[in-house]
Amino acid sequence: MNQKQHDIGAALQECRTAAREGYRIAKDNLQETAKAIQEVSSTLSSSLKSLDNGSVRTPGVVDQLKSQLVGVVSELELLQKSSVQNLNERKKNLDHFSITLFGRTMAGKSTLMEILTRGDGKTIGTGSQRTTRDVRSYSWNGLEVTDVPGVAAFEGSEDEELAFKAATKADLVLFLITDDAPQPAEAECLARVRRLGKPVLGICNVKVGLDDEADLTLFLRNPAKPFDRIRIGQILSQFNHLTDKYIPGKRVPFVVAHLRAQYLAQQKDYEKYRDQLIKASRFSGIENRIIKEVTGRGTFLRVKSFIDGAVTPMMELSELLLEFSEQNSSSGRVLIGKRRQFKDWSDNFKKQGAERLNTQISKLMDTLRSEVPAFAEDNYDSNSAQERWNRIIESIGIKIKIEKLQKVLLDDCKKALSEIARELKSELSLVADLSSDRHIKMDSIFDFKRAWNWGTNILVSGLAIAAVILGSGPLGWAAAAVGAIGWLFSLFFDDRETKVRRAREKLSQRLYEHIDKIEKNLRKGTSEWFHQELLNKQVYVLLQDLGAVTAGLFELADAQRTLAWTLNDRQKVLGKTLIKKVLDHLESANLGDEIVDVARVPGFAVMLLITPSTIFPGEVVAKMEKILGEQVLFVIDTKNQFSILSQAIGKNCDRKKISIEEKIRVAHVPLDDLDATTRSRLRLAQQLTGLHVMR
Repeated sequence: MNQKQHDIGAALQECRTAAREGYRIAKDNLQETAKAIQEVSSTLSSSLKSLDNGSVRTPGVVDQLKSQLVGVVSELELLQKSSVQNLNERKKNLDHFSITLFGRTMAGKSTLMEILTRGDGKTIGTGSQRTTRDVRSYSWNGLEVTDVPGVAAFEGSEDEELAFKAATKADLVLFLITDDAPQPAEAECLARVRRLGKPVLGICNVKVGLDDEADLTLFLRNPAKPFDRIRIGQILSQFNHLTDKYIPGKRVPFVVAHLRAQYLAQQKDYEKYRDQLIKASRFSGIENRIIKEVTGRGTFLRVKSFIDGAVTPMMELSELLLEFSEQNSSSGRVLIGKRRQFKDWSDNFKKQGAERLNTQISKLMDTLRSEVPAFAEDNYDSNSAQERWNRIIESIGIKIKIEKLQKVLLDDCKKALSEIARELKSELSLVADLSSDRHIKMDSIFDFKRAWNWGTNILVSGLAIAAVILGSGPLGWAAAAVGAIGWLFSLFFDDRETKVRRAREKLSQRLYEHIDKIEKNLRKGTSEWFHQELLNKQVYVLLQDLGAVTAGLFELADAQRTLAWTLNDRQKVLGKTLIKKVLDHLESANLGDEIVDVARVPGFAVMLLITPSTIFPGEVVAKMEKILGEQVLFVIDTKNQFSILSQAIGKNCDRKKISIEEKIRVAHVPLDDLDATTRSRLRLAQQLTGLHVMR
């Protein structure tokens, strides 16, 4: 056994012990997180139940709200289930240090696998797209190496998801690119791998053709030419620049090699060129770097792999929950404003509507009363007085005019309902548009189509106005009076004029009494219609439903915010554990006592809140960054929230434009004016301070 094999063998034994510690840390965290998730999930489920059993009488109004409630509960359950499943899968591989090969199709992953397994080349592609379509694992020097489908391929989304899923289990990722023009899609995929918290070793594969005898001879004559430092430096610089757009911070170290040359050196047909090809390929640089990673920080990487497996999904979910919480709160504030606006309209509508109905009835009754003197003069002795009076009532158009006014009031109500729905749709859409840069959008919480049509269900028929106006009553008495008058005339013929006058007066009195009764019934009927059919069944339903939905939104927002900060606290606990492991590894454990709090965004940076008197030696910081593969940033614990926040965000943000609403734990920051690095620091600032950072 040579020295390298001995060193890596001993390191892997230590890694197995470290893996068990990492598993224990992840398992303990999972149990604590499960408790928090269960508590909030119960709260959300109660909110859902209260909506189902609540007083909202238009179910479409809360359909989307309920959908979001169900979605959050499902997301929590999925997080718990997937975390348990992933941890159980990782448990099976406690004894294996895992390396995953990553890169776009035709970058050289299969060639690298053939080199490490000393294969015959059957798995190497011929130039066609998407050669590797599944996950393949093999052993090299006691390490488990996994080859995954290529990323950034056309119509290869399923392959990418398979590759990233495999990468989540890796302790180290080898990310391959080629020495041709870097592709933005490659950089985006590397950023995604780094966000998983994975340590990455880059391999730049030089792809000078060697299969032709002339090309091989030319290459061996001047093997340093394809490795021209300036040319390779420019390619790596371009690639790093592309990656910085997705995730700034420490850059991935790259080793340059010609994988095809190393592969050919292992084939019988090229035995005479073997030594030359091995040297020219510079593949030893890759081997040495992998072994150095395992022997140098392998134990730490194994623990880190378990911790990051827990941190990454929690961080994504907590940030998602905060975004939804803020959007729900903003939507709730919009609904409060709309409800207040609609309440003002409804109060005015109630007053004016009643006045318009009463005024119309008064005008109609005055018109009808003005007909009484002439009618009594002409019909006091007529047997058809009832029929003639009905015709007068009909000619005045009482029924038609009252129904016309009711239709106007109905149209006003429909218009108001439609307008409130239109404004809600517009303003809630604006809330969604102004949400975070992550483009996390919730569905509209309001069933606008249904709201738009709420007013169309009012029944305008069957108002029974005809029965109110034309019902039996005083006219029958008037006819009887006429008959009596005729009998009296026959008895008292000598006082005919007096009897006629009395008959007219009596008929007039009966008619006025009839009109008073018509007016009373009209006012009662229209008032009941106005309050029952318009106010109670339409206007007040909307007011009550808006109130119920608003309360539901704020309840949901509070539950989401509570869970987000609970998960945030769990992340910080894991962050402290990781930093302790780093300092233990560097034999600087004493510095851990000066760390007040920790925030971390895997793949980008770790931020330490330290006591004012603490000094971290530059040498220790450099080693920390090297072992973590991330920047190490410091914030002084001044005990002042604004000071801590502004330190965490950095000098590139104008402190004068930062404000804090302590009551609701929100910090307002001018996001549009910030560079990419400062925007990334915002996530650290949010974690560290427990303030939701937004515009």
